[in-house]
Amino acid sequence: MAVVSTDALVFALLYQVPAWVVGQLLKWLLPHPLVRAILLLPGTFVHEFLHLAIGLILNGKPRSISLWPRRVAHDQWILGSVGFVNLCWYNAVFIGLAPLLAVAGLMVAAPSAQGWALQVSDFQRWAVTAPILVMCMPSTVDLKLCLKSWPILVLLAVWGGWEIVKV
Repeated sequence: MAVVSTDALVFALLYQVPAWVVGQLLKWLLPHPLVRAILLLPGTFVHEFLHLAIGLILNGKPRSISLWPRRVAHDQWILGSVGFVNLCWYNAVFIGLAPLLAVAGLMVAAPSAQGWALQVSDFQRWAVTAPILVMCMPSTVDLKLCLKSWPILVLLAVWGGWEIVKV
């Protein structure tokens, strides 16, 4: 099993910052919500696909998927959604946080810090990954969904507290 150094993890995370900033600028500065939604569509697709895939694997029983943005109120849009029939204590947290797998994937795909120098290809990569990175952060709905897994969250909190005390 390969061990990844803390320095490599920090570099992989910091390497994502320019893409995240570009994605945030797209979200904040584009004037029309539909234009913003269309430019962020690749990220929405990845976000919802990961919910769907993990939902299938963990018996969440997906029943619907929507990838096209739709207006729900004067200034509110839903960019995408996946409906599930079987969200429960053992799968909700994993289904809700599934889009974070894209962030992990982008970190794995980051170049190595050793010998890295800024190149045109870095700007191209950041432009392509910006909508994915910014849209794969858990939404408020995703985080609320995770609360269905409160037994798992309590166990993780206890385990995490125990690990902190051991140090």
